[in-house]
Amino acid sequence: MKKYCPKCNVYTKQPYCPLCQFKLADESEDSTYYPVYETKPYRRGFIKRLVLFIATFAVSTSLLINLLTEAHQLWFLYILGPALYGVILINHTILSKAHTGSKVVLQVIVLSIMLFILDAASGSAKWSIHYVIPFLVMIATLFVTIIVLRKPMKWGEYIGYMTTMVILGFLPIILFLSAWSVVLWPSAATALYAFLTLIGMILFSEKTMKNEIVRRFHF
Repeated sequence: MKKYCPKCNVYTKQPYCPLCQFKLADESEDSTYYPVYETKPYRRGFIKRLVLFIATFAVSTSLLINLLTEAHQLWFLYILGPALYGVILINHTILSKAHTGSKVVLQVIVLSIMLFILDAASGSAKWSIHYVIPFLVMIATLFVTIIVLRKPMKWGEYIGYMTTMVILGFLPIILFLSAWSVVLWPSAATALYAFLTLIGMILFSEKTMKNEIVRRFHF
C-alpha cells in the first residue's frame, strides 16, 4: 500500500518519507475524506447574537428608566456609547475573521463615536474632538503603517485601508475649520501626519502600488 507525504507531496511504499523522513500513514487511512464536524462557527454566531442582545437590552432598559425618572438628563448615553463599542469590539474585532485593516478602521470610527457620545453626555466640553480623536486617528494610522512596513508584500491588501486612514487624518482639521473644534494644534498635527503618510506611500511603495495610489487620488 502506497503512503503519501503531505509535506513533500510524494508517494512511497516506505514507512517514512524519503525526503523529510516524516512517518507516513496509508493513503486509505487519510482522514481528510471524513472531516471532523466543526462547531466553532455556530458557537461564534451564537456568541455574536448573545452580545448584541445583551447590548440592546442594556441600552433599551437604561433608556426607559432614564425617561421615566430623569428625562431632563440623558444619562443613558453613558450606557449607549460603551454598549455600541462593546458590540463592535467583540463581534467584529475579536470574533470576526475580517481583515486586520478593516478591524483597525472600524475600531477608530466606533471608538471615536463612543468618545463623542460620552463627551456629549458629560456636558459637551468637546475634549473628544479637540484632543482624543485626532491622536486616536494618528495612532491607528501609525499602526497600519507598521504592519505594511513589516510585510511589504501586503501593500495591495492594505492600500484601501491606508487611504481611508489618510482621509480620516484630515477630518480633524475639517472640524476645526467648521468651528466644531477650537484647538488647532492636535488637528494640524494629525493632518500633517496624514499628509506625510500619503507622501511616504507614494515615494516608497512599489511601482504597481504607486499607480494604484495615483489612480485612487486622481493625481
